[in-house]
Amino acid sequence: MHFSIPDTTEASAETNSNQQSYTLFNIHVNGVHHCSLRYSQLHKFNEELQRLLPTAMTNIEQFPPKKFFSLTARDTEERRMLLEYYLQSIVQNKYIITSSYFNEFFFNAQIETFSNEPLDNHQKINLAICLLNNHEIIIENLSTNDNKSRLLDACGLKMQLEEDFLSFFSLYFYEQKDNELNMIRPIYDFESPYLSFKQTKKSCEQSCIVFKKSYWNPEFDLQFLDDRRARNLLFIQAQYEIEQSRDLYSSDIYQQLEILRDNKSFKDYILLARTSNFYGHIIIRKCSMIYPINDAKKEKLRQCVLAIGNNEVICCFDADEKKKNQNLIFKVTRIRCWKVNWTKQDMNISLEYLIKKDTLQWITIHTEQAPSISTFLQSMVDEILAKKSETTNSTVESVTPTMASEKTASKAFAGLATRTESDLERLNNNDIFDRGDGDDDL
Repeated sequence: MHFSIPDTTEASAETNSNQQSYTLFNIHVNGVHHCSLRYSQLHKFNEELQRLLPTAMTNIEQFPPKKFFSLTARDTEERRMLLEYYLQSIVQNKYIITSSYFNEFFFNAQIETFSNEPLDNHQKINLAICLLNNHEIIIENLSTNDNKSRLLDACGLKMQLEEDFLSFFSLYFYEQKDNELNMIRPIYDFESPYLSFKQTKKSCEQSCIVFKKSYWNPEFDLQFLDDRRARNLLFIQAQYEIEQSRDLYSSDIYQQLEILRDNKSFKDYILLARTSNFYGHIIIRKCSMIYPINDAKKEKLRQCVLAIGNNEVICCFDADEKKKNQNLIFKVTRIRCWKVNWTKQDMNISLEYLIKKDTLQWITIHTEQAPSISTFLQSMVDEILAKKSETTNSTVESVTPTMASEKTASKAFAGLATRTESDLERLNNNDIFDRGDGDDDL
């Protein structure tokens, strides 16, 4: 996610009988206004983080200091820029953005910003949630200040989905265009889905909230096949992904899939769809990048389609006269780091990629979905680290059979694993790269 403070708003407040003006800093998340806060509120936020997470705050950008005199227009602009740098460094730290304090602070800030009067918890609303086949589910009796977790639970209850399966799904903003759904971004834990939805519709009128799976590892699919409701949701997603990638992958598989769909053989449909090249991938169109990336004489900016999934980023270029298909595949395990660049003229994501042994090169992909791609890469890294952690734990457990059986029972179907503190330190220190383990992976 990309935090920015593109502008400020001057406001006035009554202090006894005097009118006193103050500055609100308008905080945007991925280009959409999330909340407006005073400097004093952000100052208190910083102090609390220093108290609660002192280690995590060690490498954060310095918070702009207080000033004793009134700020000039130039001082206010400087403070705006410094606060923006501060917040951008904050949201790069996984410890901080997963803390309850961070989520509560920005959730409450959004509620206060867009509520003209105190919210009445008895005031109920209905919210339409879409599936990837454009089917709508109406979630009733929600409060305007319900968070993402509350809405997700309500979706699971409405669809009668078992709680264990619900942990594999999440909520996203999509755009409905020409009878197609295209992802805008995930819904975060620190926001009100209702308020964010209203803000998103201002810039994207045809937006909607979509309920879909949130994992990348296709091995999880196999746990859904024997449960009718979970299997139906997986079928809807598989069908959507097949349609999205059909123009990128020519195969006889589509005719077979249509027969299985017409026969309502959903389980067989899913198993066959899993053999498709782009199954489990998110397709992002209207992208461009320099191609070829290793020939300075022929380099030029070319349009491409991104397919993200299976721990890789695939750049699909239009076919030319000489080659039928031009795909570049970037493995997530060979990306040392990445960064999102956001200006008024352009938005892009740059990947520092291990082209070959001891050779790193920056690859820049220009797309409005750069922040979402960053989120996808992070979640894939989380899954890779969680899987490695499980492998290590299983090795230890095999030495102590009694403990192993107890742990296996408690983890039988606990959903997605979360990143542990040791995983975070391992990634932040980048010791995998520093040791140079192997030619293929960092």
